[in-house]
Amino acid sequence: MDQKANKLPQFLKMLCFVEMWERFSYYGMRALLVIFLTSHLGFTDEKAFTLYSLFAAVSYTLPMLGGFLADKLMGFRNMVLLGGIVMVAGHACMSLVEFKPGLLYLSLSLIAVGTGMFKGNATNLLGSCYGKDDPERSRGFTLFYVSVNIGSILASISCGYLAYLFGWHYGFGLAGIGMFIGLIAFLKFQSLLGDSGLSPYPELMNKRILGVKIFGVVLIGSFLLSSIVAKMLTHSELFINMLIFVGITVLGIFIYIIFKSSAEQRQKLVALSILVTFFLCFFALEMQLGSLINLFTERNVVDNVFGIIIPASASQAINPLSIVALGFLFGTHMKFKKEYATSMFTFGLLTMAICFFILYIGCLNSNIEGKVGYLCLIIAISFMGLGELCIAPLVQEQTTTLAPKNLRGVIMGIVTLTLAFSNLAGIAISKFMSVPLVDGEINSLESLEIYKEGFLKIGIFNLMLVIVFLPFFNFVHKVITSSSSTKIGKLKAD
Repeated sequence: MDQKANKLPQFLKMLCFVEMWERFSYYGMRALLVIFLTSHLGFTDEKAFTLYSLFAAVSYTLPMLGGFLADKLMGFRNMVLLGGIVMVAGHACMSLVEFKPGLLYLSLSLIAVGTGMFKGNATNLLGSCYGKDDPERSRGFTLFYVSVNIGSILASISCGYLAYLFGWHYGFGLAGIGMFIGLIAFLKFQSLLGDSGLSPYPELMNKRILGVKIFGVVLIGSFLLSSIVAKMLTHSELFINMLIFVGITVLGIFIYIIFKSSAEQRQKLVALSILVTFFLCFFALEMQLGSLINLFTERNVVDNVFGIIIPASASQAINPLSIVALGFLFGTHMKFKKEYATSMFTFGLLTMAICFFILYIGCLNSNIEGKVGYLCLIIAISFMGLGELCIAPLVQEQTTTLAPKNLRGVIMGIVTLTLAFSNLAGIAISKFMSVPLVDGEINSLESLEIYKEGFLKIGIFNLMLVIVFLPFFNFVHKVITSSSSTKIGKLKAD
């Protein structure tokens, strides 16, 4: 019986494989982007941070639309397929940007829109394959989160070294090949999903508009949306204001959903909103791996380790490596009891403070050239990975558990939207952690001082965040534990 319980379902293996390659494409591109913008296209730190943040913000804003389309028309499965197609087109364009810089904004827009259609729906697709009270559900979500990080590891190392040795277009091109592999795998093996994730309105999917089936219509719409986003990326201030407006609107919609829900469902959604708020704050710093920490590694971390040169982009593999190593331990040797979930979430918040205090200490102990030891970077980012493992799978799982079934796609989109505003934090950080050019070059001693002071401020901020969460601990803990049993009446009585 134990052997049967330890056997992973085929649908989980397939979705992990597909998501692994989707993450390969995204993180392969992300590992290169900011360094490419600053070193090859001549962007300032602030301009590069802003474009990177807006690109990522769009990637995490559009899952709201993707979730709505999945719930009301397409189904999770069709949206995953559609998103994959748009992303392949975006990565193909990105591989040409080195020679045709004018393609930059269109390339990033296609990848962002495709990610928005794909992301969230893939997670919901996994959730729909499990029964609500399946004891293997938590384990499946954690192993899913761990396994997709394998794609991040492979991408950071392979795309990073390929770009370093042969040119940027090889690195970006390899990222696109990864997405193409994931798309083909999904097309070939989606039968393993059974009836999960199909359109709730199959009769509508067969209808045609001007001779084109609904899937084709939405696909064409996605390409048109990408062209609009490309124009908006060139007008950053206007775009930021629009995103803030979208955020306020969606917050209003979420509050409306909470108040229209039953008393039982309302407590679940309030608890979920608390988790998501602190989830946003955690990822406001985690998202800086591709920008702030990537440039810090390029400028102020020793890159020669035991005689081996490690490009900064390849160092992006540290985070997913730590998640895979620690997550494998969590997923195979630990029991997923609901009574520990809130404690793990709190500890996850604390690890981010530890991460930035370690980076600060590393700056204090740098060498005379302003270079920080590579071991310091490994330890700091590993703590960040541990925190991510404590927080992200829990929030994903609780979203699929606490959200009403008929709004699960929309609410997963709302949760993913919070990551858009996490990314916008990079614009604020760039205001006090951008490094100016001195005679056209970066002075490593000057950049060290800027990073040292900034890391200390961020560490203190995260320590305060843990303290702020503590008053909510008991309420969130009660809702999580009660939602896993049939004794909901006890929660209402409290």
